[in-house]
Amino acid sequence: MLFFWTILFLLFGFYLLIKSADVFVDGAAGLAKRYNIPKMIVGLTLVAFGTSAPEGTVSLIAALQGSADISVGNVIGSNLANIALVLGIAALIKAIPVSKRTLTHGIPLSILAMVVLIVVGYDSFFQNHDVAFNRISLGDGLILLLFFVVFLYYIFGDFKSAKLQEEEIEKKEMQHYRDSIWFLSLMIVGGMAGIMVGGKLVVDQAVIIAMALGISEAIVGLTIVALGTSLPELVTSVVAAFKNEKDIAIGNIVGSNVFNVFLVLGVTAVVIPINFDPALLVDAVYTLAVTVLFFLIIFKRKQLSRFSGAVLLGLYIFYILSLVFRESFIGFIPF
Repeated sequence: MLFFWTILFLLFGFYLLIKSADVFVDGAAGLAKRYNIPKMIVGLTLVAFGTSAPEGTVSLIAALQGSADISVGNVIGSNLANIALVLGIAALIKAIPVSKRTLTHGIPLSILAMVVLIVVGYDSFFQNHDVAFNRISLGDGLILLLFFVVFLYYIFGDFKSAKLQEEEIEKKEMQHYRDSIWFLSLMIVGGMAGIMVGGKLVVDQAVIIAMALGISEAIVGLTIVALGTSLPELVTSVVAAFKNEKDIAIGNIVGSNVFNVFLVLGVTAVVIPINFDPALLVDAVYTLAVTVLFFLIIFKRKQLSRFSGAVLLGLYIFYILSLVFRESFIGFIPF
């Protein structure tokens, strides 16, 4: 009976996370529109931040509660789910064209994000061979945030130099808001509050499940928590595929993956250093490899075909099966 309530609270936590993020995005987008902020800037900053809020909240709360494996595993697992699962499903519904800017700018940045995460996290190999631990420290967090600042500067610089017009790159179609500034502000504050509460519920219940089933927190973070926090991206990409929105289906995934590493883990590491389990290196490298493969797949034809989507989905299914095998039979690979 206790396990039933744990599952129920976990599902409610996910619902609260997703719904609160949606309210936050609506409020932020509406407030920005009232002040005539370009849609492109809103989509790549406010909306991207709102949809990365579930990952950020879960990772920060998990780190503060001493569950670092959930914190890091959530980001790695979410990035892999975004590329392989979300885009795989979206492409199976309909082939997705890829714009030149996404291909030459966005995807390479998401690859860079995973490379930087591996370098700053795996201290015993990349920085100091004598240390017996791996940690994303305060200094590492500041490095990640510096990359994030450069990313934002690049976005605004690209917008200015290309003189882009109001592109529909947001995660949802902008509407003409007639609500008052106070109401929109309340949506933002209320959305963030809901995200915090939902994140707390998800982390607490995930830890309980891990302890009850004898599953490591890293596996829980890589699967259950990562899938839950990737639901907003999944819904957005599937809807975008149906609506034939050129940049949304892939663009929001690429942006979210960059935000997850540079902003989410950057802020978390600045608040509290995060221990990096060497076993997670396997998952980080696999995520990097899938991201690079994704880039190579779409580089020539400038689109993600149904067949390519099936390949990505197959890679995700293989990964989940390998996790089950690794946890059940051989445990984590020691480094």
